[in-house]
Amino acid sequence: MITWLRVLTQRLEGPRVRLLFRVLLITTAITFTLLPFVRFLHSGTQMDYRTWFDAGQTVVRGGELYPHTQNFPFMYPPTCALLLAAPAFFGKPALILILSSLNTLAWILCIRFSSALMSEQRAQNAHIVVATFIVMPFVWSSYHLGQPSLVLLALMLGAFLSLRHGRETLAGALVALAVAIKAFPLLAIFYLVYRRYWTAAISLVIALVILLFVLPIPFRGWYQTLNDARDWQRGMLHYEQGGIAQRPARGYSWKNQSIFGVTNRLLRRVSVDDEPNPPAYANLADLDFRTINIVITASALLLGFSFVAAMPRQRAPEGDAREFAALLILILIFTPLAFGYLFVWLMFPLALLIKRTKAAAESISLMCLLIALALLIATGITPRFAQIYGSLFFAALVLYLALTIDLRRQQNLIAK
Repeated sequence: MITWLRVLTQRLEGPRVRLLFRVLLITTAITFTLLPFVRFLHSGTQMDYRTWFDAGQTVVRGGELYPHTQNFPFMYPPTCALLLAAPAFFGKPALILILSSLNTLAWILCIRFSSALMSEQRAQNAHIVVATFIVMPFVWSSYHLGQPSLVLLALMLGAFLSLRHGRETLAGALVALAVAIKAFPLLAIFYLVYRRYWTAAISLVIALVILLFVLPIPFRGWYQTLNDARDWQRGMLHYEQGGIAQRPARGYSWKNQSIFGVTNRLLRRVSVDDEPNPPAYANLADLDFRTINIVITASALLLGFSFVAAMPRQRAPEGDAREFAALLILILIFTPLAFGYLFVWLMFPLALLIKRTKAAAESISLMCLLIALALLIATGITPRFAQIYGSLFFAALVLYLALTIDLRRQQNLIAK
């Protein structure tokens, strides 16, 4: 199997095949960019673009982003709405085209940053091509729904690349921008503190304060800026027996592939559907909510300690790449709401493991890759059934285990 993988990647690195894939990528990117725009003009289909437009228009009009009398129509941090105000000012068609174009730019940057983090020349990135092909459904989902998953991944990879080159201030600022768009990348601060990237951690905090409290003041005023931050925090940052944040039914539904969604769905009697009428269950046990949280906490500690134990004390570019890939997966599975489109973040871990398996003939890495691929294929064939039982969550977890084993092996080699 490893020999077959080597032959495949060698063929993909041929000049004609590289040209073919380059043309295919450009064609696909242009198609994905234009499809939401054309679809809106033809049929009025808007998906999440309507939410982004309404939030941007609310900022332009000076309205209330987070109404107290209903579920929030916009669940993202207030700075995200502020950033959406500019494209929303030009109308809904323009906003759709601008956001789709940003996704395309982010996609290209994800590929370039992944290549740089793996110390690859542009002519030797067959593993990135294969990984991009594997996550293509999630790439399309980002365009189809209008989600910023690719933008967030590009910001995180850009931050990791900045750390690699000693630009900690820039790294912290890029993570802060990702947090201001969608809060969960803030989990990266634990890694920055543990690895003693003090400048990056401080830069993250300062940039986040600027983005959340200073930048909005000229547009929203001091009083409204504080209200936006307070109302968003009260409405979104809570995890309860009845649900997560502003979408209780969705938090434990089959769509949520985070450790919170999967554990509650499999070990507690909660409905697996968004609209539980009639309710459908798939739990393998019937634990109470307190016990569920003990399981989640124990899992978090176990995975956190495994990450720390696997990391070598002496940092090296190749080791850093594996650390960054493992960190992406941990952030992904520990975000409270992790829907399918977020798993485009597996692009970099997949590319790295494909490269490692080909170069070092790692049987464990190959086995983990095959298991993850099988889970991803099962998700594509029967999305609801597979995701009820956490197919995407377990695919990410298996890739994480492969990365930590590889990191631990490197640590042992350094010790010898």
